[in-house]
Amino acid sequence: MSLTSILSSAGAALTTAQYQIAVSQTNVANADNASYSRKTVTTTATTQTLAVSSATVTRAADAYLSKTVDKTAAADGRDTVVDTYLQSYDASLGSVDGGDDISSLLTAFQTALTGLASSSTAATKASAVSAATSLASSIQSLSGEIQSLRSQANLQIAETVDTINSTLDTLKTLNDQIVSTTASGGDVSDLEDSRAAAVTTLSSLMGVSTYTTSDNRVMVYTDSGEQLLGASVAKLSYSASSSLSADAVYPGAIAGVTVNGKDITASLTSGKLGGLVSLRDDILVGEQDALDQLASTLIAQVNTAANSGSASPPPNSLTSATTVSGTDAFSATGSVRVAVTNSSGAVVSTQDIDLSSYATIDDLIAGLNSVGGLTASISNGKLTIAAASSSNGVALADIDASVGGEGFAAAFGFNDVFSGDSAVDIAVSSSLTSDASRFPTATMDTTSVLAVGQVAVASGGTGAVSAIASALSTSTSFTAAGNLTAGQSSLLTYAAAFVSTAATTISDGASQAQTSTAAHDAAVDRLANLTTVNLDEELAMLEVYQQVYQANAQLTSIVQELFDTLMNMVS
Repeated sequence: MSLTSILSSAGAALTTAQYQIAVSQTNVANADNASYSRKTVTTTATTQTLAVSSATVTRAADAYLSKTVDKTAAADGRDTVVDTYLQSYDASLGSVDGGDDISSLLTAFQTALTGLASSSTAATKASAVSAATSLASSIQSLSGEIQSLRSQANLQIAETVDTINSTLDTLKTLNDQIVSTTASGGDVSDLEDSRAAAVTTLSSLMGVSTYTTSDNRVMVYTDSGEQLLGASVAKLSYSASSSLSADAVYPGAIAGVTVNGKDITASLTSGKLGGLVSLRDDILVGEQDALDQLASTLIAQVNTAANSGSASPPPNSLTSATTVSGTDAFSATGSVRVAVTNSSGAVVSTQDIDLSSYATIDDLIAGLNSVGGLTASISNGKLTIAAASSSNGVALADIDASVGGEGFAAAFGFNDVFSGDSAVDIAVSSSLTSDASRFPTATMDTTSVLAVGQVAVASGGTGAVSAIASALSTSTSFTAAGNLTAGQSSLLTYAAAFVSTAATTISDGASQAQTSTAAHDAAVDRLANLTTVNLDEELAMLEVYQQVYQANAQLTSIVQELFDTLMNMVS
C-alpha cells in the first residue's frame, strides 16, 4: 500500500471518527430527553484505497413497540380524562358517613315524617319541611353539577379538536421536511424523533392508525378510516355551545365532530376526545337519567300521598300547582268532598261535588262556589279555593274521584309537597317553605256524611303523613336508566342503588385509568429500553471513538514524517 493510500485511509478514518464522536456527544447530551432516540453512525467502505466513503446516522427504533406506545396512549388518554371528571362528580355525590348523600337525605326525610306522625307539632312539621328541602336541594344541586360537567366536557371537546388540528399541522410540516431531506440524502433522524413524538401526542388525543409510505411520509387515519393526514391535512371541525341543559343531547341539540363534512362523533371512542364524548353523551347522561327518574318518582309518589290529606288545621286557602284557564276542558268521574272548617277542624259547611257534571274549569268553579262559605277563582293562571272567612279553612277528600287517573287534589296539586318535574327543577312547594304548618298530615273522613260541627280534620291526625312515609318504602316500577336496570323497587332502595351504582362507576373509572396508565408506562419503558441513551455504553463508545481518532491521527503524523524523510533523501 502506498503512503498516499495510507494517508487517504487515515484521513477518511479521522473524518468518520469525528462524526462518530459528534453523534455520541449528542447522544450523551440528550440522555434525559424522553423523545430522543439513540443515534448510531453506519459507515460504508466502497474501495480498497479509501477505508470509508460515506457515513449515515441511524436512529434506534422499533415499529411494533412504537405502535404499542401509540395504542396505549389512546386508551390512557380516554380513561384518564374520564377518571378526572368522575372524581369531580364523586365530590358532588356527598358521602354516607357525612349523611349528605341522596340516599341518606331521603332516609332523613322518612325519619322526619315518622317523627311528625308520632307527634304533630309546629317543630315536627318544620323538621319535615327542612328535611324535604335538604333532599330536594341536594338532588337539584347534583343535577346542576352533572350538567356543569357535561358543559365543561363539551368545551374541552372544542379545545381538544383545536389541539388535534395543530398537531396534524405539525406532522404535515415534519413530513414535508423528512421527505425533502431524505430525497437529498440528509440526516432525518432528529426529524423522525419529533414526528414519532407528535404521533404519540395525537394518539393520546384521539384514536388513529398510521403507516409510512416509501418516501418516508406518515399517513394518518381515524379509527373509522377517515384520512386525516396525507399530502395535506383534513382538519376536524366542531362548534361548542357554552353550556348544556339536561335535554341537550347528541345527536340533536349538540353538533357533531366532522371531517370533510362527515360526522365522526359516534366513532370517537378512544383518546382524550373519545373520553370527553363518552362523558358528555353517555356516562353523565346516564347519571342524569337515573337521577331524573328518582326525582320524578319521588315528586309523584309523595305528592299523590300528600294530596290524599290535609294540613291540620286546614289552611284558609288552597292554590293549584298546575296552570289552568276557565275555558279548559274538564273531564272527571266520581265525587270530591269539600269542607269549610273552623280552626279546630270542625265542619262549618260541606258538600260532596259530583265531578262528572262539569265540562270546563269554569263549570267546576261554579260548582265550588255553590258550597257555603267558599269561594273559587282563577288568579294568575292558578285555581284558588278559599274559605270566605279568614278564620276558617278548606279541606278536600276524594270519593272515588278521578281526574285523568289522579285524585282531584292531586290533579291540581293543591297539597303538593314537591314542585317540579325532574331533578333539574325539583323543590319544596313555596307554600310549605313559607308556612310549614300547611304540611299535609291528616285526612278527612269520607265514609259517612259530615254534619256541621262534626270534626272533619282531626287535630293531630296522621293519615296523610303516614301515607307519605309509606310512599317512600312502597315498591313501585322503575324503567332502566343509566347503570340501573328496570324493575320494582321502593324509593329508598332506588336511592341507595343510585348512590351505590354511582360509586361503583367512579371506582371502576379510577381502576381503569390506573390500568391504562400502567399499560402505557410499561409500553413506553419497553421502547425506551431499546431506544434511549445508555450513558455507560455511550461513554465507553466515545472513548473507543477517541482512541480510533488518536490512532489515525498518529498514523497520519507517521506518514507525514515518512514523506518528509523521502523528500530529504531525494533532494
